Amino acid sequence: MTLSDSAYIRRFFSLYSQEEKDKVRGHAFYPTDYLTAIIPADVAFVGVVRSPIPGAKFSNIDEKKLKEIPGVIRVITARDIPKNLPFGKRGADGQTKIKSQLILAENEVRYQGEPVALIVAETQDALQKAHRAISIDWKSEPLKEKEVVETIHHQMGKATKDSLEEIKAPFYFPNLQTRYLEAESGWVDYKNEKMQFHVGSLLSESQRVWLSEVLQVSHEKILAKESSLGGQFGGRQQRELIVFLALASHLTKRSVRLHFTQQEQDIGSYGYSGELALRFDPKSKLLKELRGEISVDAGSYAGNAQLILKKALEHAASLYEFDHIDLTGKVVLTPTHPRRALKGEGVTAITWVIEQLVEKVAKTLDVPALEFRISNCREDCDRAEDVLKEAEKLEKPFRLVPIDRNRPVWDEKAIVGRGFGFQVFQPTTLKEFDFSEITIEMQASGSFLIRTSNLTLDLHVKSALCEVAAAVLHTHPKAFTVEGKMRSPLDKPARRQTYPEFYYLAQATFSAASLLKDKLVAAGNHVFNSKSVILKDGAVLEQSTNKKMGYRELAFTESLGHLTASFLLKDVERPHGCSAGAVARVAFHPLTGEMRVESVKVVLDAGPVLYQKGLEIEVDTAVSWAMAALFSSEVTEEQPIPTPLDGPEETTLITLEYPLKDYPDHAPEYFGSRGITDVLMSVVLASLVNAIYDAKDVTLEEIPMSKEFMYPKRKTQTFHTLPFKRS
Repeated sequence: MTLSDSAYIRRFFSLYSQEEKDKVRGHAFYPTDYLTAIIPADVAFVGVVRSPIPGAKFSNIDEKKLKEIPGVIRVITARDIPKNLPFGKRGADGQTKIKSQLILAENEVRYQGEPVALIVAETQDALQKAHRAISIDWKSEPLKEKEVVETIHHQMGKATKDSLEEIKAPFYFPNLQTRYLEAESGWVDYKNEKMQFHVGSLLSESQRVWLSEVLQVSHEKILAKESSLGGQFGGRQQRELIVFLALASHLTKRSVRLHFTQQEQDIGSYGYSGELALRFDPKSKLLKELRGEISVDAGSYAGNAQLILKKALEHAASLYEFDHIDLTGKVVLTPTHPRRALKGEGVTAITWVIEQLVEKVAKTLDVPALEFRISNCREDCDRAEDVLKEAEKLEKPFRLVPIDRNRPVWDEKAIVGRGFGFQVFQPTTLKEFDFSEITIEMQASGSFLIRTSNLTLDLHVKSALCEVAAAVLHTHPKAFTVEGKMRSPLDKPARRQTYPEFYYLAQATFSAASLLKDKLVAAGNHVFNSKSVILKDGAVLEQSTNKKMGYRELAFTESLGHLTASFLLKDVERPHGCSAGAVARVAFHPLTGEMRVESVKVVLDAGPVLYQKGLEIEVDTAVSWAMAALFSSEVTEEQPIPTPLDGPEETTLITLEYPLKDYPDHAPEYFGSRGITDVLMSVVLASLVNAIYDAKDVTLEEIPMSKEFMYPKRKTQTFHTLPFKRS
């Protein structure tokens, strides 16, 4: 093992979680381990029949012939589905020509690989025979390479009549094709007309509600427990998996299994392209106008591309003050696999272009880049201003050392650059919100159980909710456990359709804990026959006599039925956004052109931060994602480029401080922030791109970076190899 290998392993294993280390070492269980080794023997196999061609109509799926194959249980087509709902939507579009993808295609497909049927068989061999024997009549349709199906205009202010200079740049952000460590897989245990899901991702309440509509059965027949399996990350691919499993199990009344092959796993993201321009006043050195156009390649079905594009346009101005904004966005369909939003890419793509233009304007005006940003920061953007000031403290400017082509190799120094990236995110829609419910129950042991209306909480969020409740009830967070429980089916008006964001649950937890606090104090007043009882260190304390009773003793003396509290969060204002900045340093090797990311430092205003470790993981993810975007898999030739795991030597997170331990009597206005992931991805990528621009004085119009950019043609050097004979 070389020194560099050792350094790589040291960085990786100090940076990533225990779960990821176990996956890399081969110690972790995956769904496929259960499908091959632990699953019961009588579980049937499910296969997906997909379109071999794009843009085609089809008919006459010969089901009778397939059923004659020994071991084939059933063939499922669109007409067998009780309610063939669109993916990700609750109804047909109607008023727009954008079509939504159905669970199984009906008569026509738009892309190669679109599902048209399911086959359920007793054995893998029978399933393969059915796949080879299936007969479908296909009729190709003329393909439209591009079709604009939605146009959005975002305008603010009025154009100025002053004489302005303009700097503009075209850009292209590709459809990033990512491959997970393993494809989606799972199985359903069918007993007593109920389906128990075993999948790698958590099955959320919203997915259960959606499945109950598809199958036209009560959601109580769709069971889901928190999964200890690893390998999946949810999204469109997982929704395909769970609905195909549900259909096969429900229609055959059998336990079934399904595993997507790597060829079936396509989780490409939206692609962005266009041109943006900044107009500025050279006399006042202020930004004046932002203009341009951005197009989103959504693939065959638009999905939520319109919402993602709208968000990107609204956040294009970032933290900068403009007198006039005139942006046009277009949703474009192409006959390819449908895309999805991945980590707020719309904001990310538009941010790296805007920030690079800001760098060019500052250079044109001969003003330091950070100083120029501070002078053009919006007056109503206090949090962004704080982030700018904190970023200024992080790293003082340093002088670049250019390469001297007349010096020998051993004296050449790397080209080093520093770049900034900033973004502020404020949710722009008031009602992007669903009811959140929290119930806190005291147990006989004196501990507490927190029940949430959300089934998709990770360990960090659970830990944060425990921290909130513990702070209010003046006890230790380990006294709490959290579990998700779906709201009563009778409570239809309050039943949420999509899972609420974490900060809503934190808000509801604070309120539920406050209600329970009042009940505990009242119980203590009753026990001590006093009105001066407070909570302290996991006990009720009578202040005048200094008598104490632990929560466990209180649970024995008082009715547990009274020591419970629930809170339903219904009406909240628009959630708090966040602001972030990043400073990145990169270095290019003078001979090979290889790029090395030396450091990424992030400043984040995220509101009352409840779990620092969760934010650190977000930053690490943002760095890996940004490097993967810079060096996409579209670069086919083998070359020594970084991978997402080759993170920088130094990754630093600075969170602006908020009170986290001593909460007031009333809940804070917000817990945490919305859009943290979007902003972190944006600022890290923008800072890396600007560091490259700082080092090489060449703007990036395309991501991924081209081989020619990484390895520019160099003139032949002539120098003496011995230092004492240097000319």
